[in-house]
Amino acid sequence: MTSNIQLYQGDCLEVMKNIPDKSVDLVFTSPPYNLGVSSGGGFPKGTSKGKWSGGHLSNGYATYNDALPYHEYVEWQKAVLLECWRTLSDTGAIYYNHKPRVQNGILQTPLELNPGLPLRQIVIWERNGGINFSPSFYLPTHEWILIFAKPDFRLRDKKASGAKDIWKVGQERGNPHPAPFPVELPKIAIETTKSVTIMDPFMGSGTTGVAAKNLNRNFIGIEMDEGYFKIASSRIADAELAQERIEKA
Repeated sequence: MTSNIQLYQGDCLEVMKNIPDKSVDLVFTSPPYNLGVSSGGGFPKGTSKGKWSGGHLSNGYATYNDALPYHEYVEWQKAVLLECWRTLSDTGAIYYNHKPRVQNGILQTPLELNPGLPLRQIVIWERNGGINFSPSFYLPTHEWILIFAKPDFRLRDKKASGAKDIWKVGQERGNPHPAPFPVELPKIAIETTKSVTIMDPFMGSGTTGVAAKNLNRNFIGIEMDEGYFKIASSRIADAELAQERIEKA
């Protein structure tokens, strides 16, 4: 079986309008975290480190500054999740990677971004690694994966349902994207579900697409930033070539 790959450069809300209802089995995505307005999280004032300056994402995206007022960010994410939900099949689910954080003494969690979708479970991604630049914080090493699921969504089999809800997967290194997740993360989600068509509306550097292609699944990827779109296209094309070599062997 040859999988079908569809890649789109553009605003995900606009692109998804053309994706039919109930045509996607699994959405696996990690949106921009609005890090342009981060209150620090371990970076002392004046600290510059790669894409970071004083705890703020300073140059992670060429076409998006990742610094919306929080209420606008919340409404944007709610709109995206609702549109993803519309595209889901009756047995589908959204795996939404985000993280809680304390902003100016107030806890903000990904649950605030939920437009009212039924939450099935929260999986913890224990990512390890990272650097802490301040003695005021413990090193943050985990993120959340919220699973919003249609009533008929089921995991693949008993082995899948026996998997733990803490996924210990190391961070990806050497990726130019400011917040990449490793291929293993969407791979776990795809392998443990019955999904055939996977979508990522915030494709970034194409990691979900690589995982989908490696597992011979259909993939729909959307990315606004031209630079990351080119990187994603190249990575997924390489995965396609690798899959073709496997099939010919």
